[in-house]
Amino acid sequence: MPRGRMRLLMLLFLGFLSLAAQGASISFKAVAIGEQDGWIVLDLVQHYVLSDTMLEALENGVPLTFATEIVIDPEDASFWRSALGRRIVRRQLSFHPLAGEYEVLDLGAGTQRRFATRDAALLALGDLKGEKIIRSSALRKGRYYRVSIQTANDIGELPLPLRPKAYLFPGWHLSSKVYEWRLQP
Repeated sequence: MPRGRMRLLMLLFLGFLSLAAQGASISFKAVAIGEQDGWIVLDLVQHYVLSDTMLEALENGVPLTFATEIVIDPEDASFWRSALGRRIVRRQLSFHPLAGEYEVLDLGAGTQRRFATRDAALLALGDLKGEKIIRSSALRKGRYYRVSIQTANDIGELPLPLRPKAYLFPGWHLSSKVYEWRLQP
């Protein structure tokens, strides 16, 4: 096959892949951080728009796992130093076709909630309240800290036969932008 034709086919393939993932997103609608009972806690509202590929898998009973990573570190910390505080909240969205219900499972707490509609389940998936990040005693008064949050679909949690395809196909790659701000206790 001539090189020009191969390049054209490759560009068409990449264009097709990017269209497949178009419109899917995870965005942050509200973020609040505060202190409660000696802990720095986070309230977070996220908005999920799944790709067609993910929706099809979900409707066929494939559970989707999302990980929200929260990192807190002194603003002047060196690059090589590990984070002062790191918490990963893992939640799983699944659909039970026989019952016609969606389920949101908090994998850390082991709690589950069931919903009649996918929209209600997606709202619940993005609603984190009172997530403990780090003991407030670990932070020094007057010092600035950097807090960052990012949520992503965890492809490694998909059923094994789907993983190779999911790693290659953009319709499975869904993550939020990194949301970052300064904190001074």
